Amino acid sequence: MKVIMIDDNNDVIKLLALVDTCIRASSDSDEITNILAMIKTLIPFQAITVAIDTNEEFSLTAKQQIFTQDLSDEWQDIYFQRKFYNHDPVLAAILNTASAVDWRTASNEAKYVSADFTNISQKYVGQDGISILVKTNIGSTILSLVMAEGSIQPQYYKLLEYIAPHVHEVFNRQGDNQRNRLRMPKLSTRELEVISCGKEGNNNADISTQLSISERTVKFHFSNIFTKLGVKNRSQAVATAIRYGLILA
Repeated sequence: MKVIMIDDNNDVIKLLALVDTCIRASSDSDEITNILAMIKTLIPFQAITVAIDTNEEFSLTAKQQIFTQDLSDEWQDIYFQRKFYNHDPVLAAILNTASAVDWRTASNEAKYVSADFTNISQKYVGQDGISILVKTNIGSTILSLVMAEGSIQPQYYKLLEYIAPHVHEVFNRQGDNQRNRLRMPKLSTRELEVISCGKEGNNNADISTQLSISERTVKFHFSNIFTKLGVKNRSQAVATAIRYGLILA
C-alpha cells in the first residue's frame, strides 16, 4: 500500500473525491475531462496527456490512443509525424518502472536523446514534467503531466502513483474512450444491420427479407464482417461485435 503524506485536509478531501469520481465514472469524454480537472487541483500541471493501449506492454503509434488537456495540437502533430515515440526518453523510462518518473531524470539517464527531439519538445512542453505507466493484463495507461519549471514537489510523485491506477480503470468502462474500442473494427451501416439481424438467430433468407436485399448480398456482407472481426463463423462474429460494443447484447 502506498503511503501519501498530505498535510492539508482540503487536499485529503480532494483526493478522496477524485478516487470516488474515478470509481463511479464511465469513459465518456466529459467525465474524463472532469477527472483531469480534479487531478489539477492536487498536482497543478500546465498540460496533461493520458495515453491508453489495449496491450499490457504499452506502445504508442496512433493519435486515437491519447486524450489531452491544454496540450498544443501542433506538438501532438509533430510528435506523431516525426515518430518521436520511438526515441522519447520519458516513454522509454516509464516502460521499465511502476513509479512516477520526472522528465529531467529520464533525459539525463537516457543513453541517447536526439537534438531534434530535445529542441522541439522544450519549445512546446519544456523540460519539467512527471509521467507514469500503469499496466495490467487488460491493457496499459500513461499519465504524463507538463509542469512549470521548478514546480515539482516531492509529494506529487506519490500522489500520481496513487491516482494513476484509478484513472486506468476508468478506460475499461463503457463510454467514448473505452479501452477495447481503441482498435475497434469499422463496420458499415449495412454490415451492422446484417449482424444485428444475425444476432437474433435469423437465417440468410430471413435477413434478406427484413433488409430487402438478396441472400447473395447477405452472404457477401457476412464474409466482410468475418474478415473485419477476425472470426470464422456467425456466432463468433456476434460475440465479438458485442464485446466491441458494435451491437447490443
